[in-house]
Amino acid sequence: MPTPRARAVVANPSSSDRAPAAAPARPDDPFALLGLTPSYDVDLAALERAFFERSKAAHPDRVAAAPAAERVAALSRSRALNDAYQLIKKPVSRAEYLLERAGVTIGANERLDPAFLMEILELREELAEARVAGNVARVEQLQRAMQARRADALGALSGLFAAGDHAAIKHRLIVLRYIHRYLEECDAALDEE
Repeated sequence: MPTPRARAVVANPSSSDRAPAAAPARPDDPFALLGLTPSYDVDLAALERAFFERSKAAHPDRVAAAPAAERVAALSRSRALNDAYQLIKKPVSRAEYLLERAGVTIGANERLDPAFLMEILELREELAEARVAGNVARVEQLQRAMQARRADALGALSGLFAAGDHAAIKHRLIVLRYIHRYLEECDAALDEE
């Protein structure tokens, strides 16, 4: 049975008893700058259109004859639009931003499943052996396999965001960091050849 206080709240909720309202978009929010709804699933064509429309309107050349303060403001706005576009365009940076916006941060020393870490270590050793041996075909094979894992990990993010599973998103993003580093090592090995 509800308490008298609970019955009173239901009958006449005060602002302190209601669910918090959504925070207004910050002026530096990349999605707000581009007029987009914050979401992991972004229509890339709409992103392109929004970026080019706003970039054209905010281009510093449009105020070339204006006072210095106005030119500086236009340059700053143009830079902010470019940064917002780059962040939203890339799935990992977009996911990291949305996760941070939800109050979840990824530290530099996050723990992962020891089995995954062991697997990455073994794959790095295998890559190093192929690199030393000059076995380009093996390096390319390892790279393709890791690119497939990256695609799978990125593909899973959409469903995780839809489910609001921040812990799983965080884990997936940490895994993607390791995958990214491994792919950089593959690129470096191939650049040597």
